[in-house]
Amino acid sequence: MRGGRCRGDSGAASVWAVSLVALLAVALLVIALVVDVLAARSRASAAADLAALAAAPAAAAGSPSACPIAASVAAANGARLTSCEVSSGEVRVVAQVVWSGPWRRAMALLADVPGAQAGARAGLR
Repeated sequence: MRGGRCRGDSGAASVWAVSLVALLAVALLVIALVVDVLAARSRASAAADLAALAAAPAAAAGSPSACPIAASVAAANGARLTSCEVSSGEVRVVAQVVWSGPWRRAMALLADVPGAQAGARAGLR
């Protein structure tokens, strides 16, 4: 021991600094993933709401065009209609937004779900 320092501690601060930077990078990636998932869920919810509202007048009139109207509105909002039911003047829809960006492959592997889904209903009840 010379100068109050142990020879075995040389470079330990560098290891701690690199570890801290790696931990912060992983934390930022997780936060970005959570934000992207929440945004996709919000987009799916908005698309489902708008699709159900657009199809409600046709459903109330008993028209068979309620589901095609809902599908076109969902597509215009960047979603895909996965389910559409019309009964008693009410329409129920489920819209799906596909994961986008760098998370698409990770979410497909982790969650086994191709995108965020949301449902909505509208009618004269």
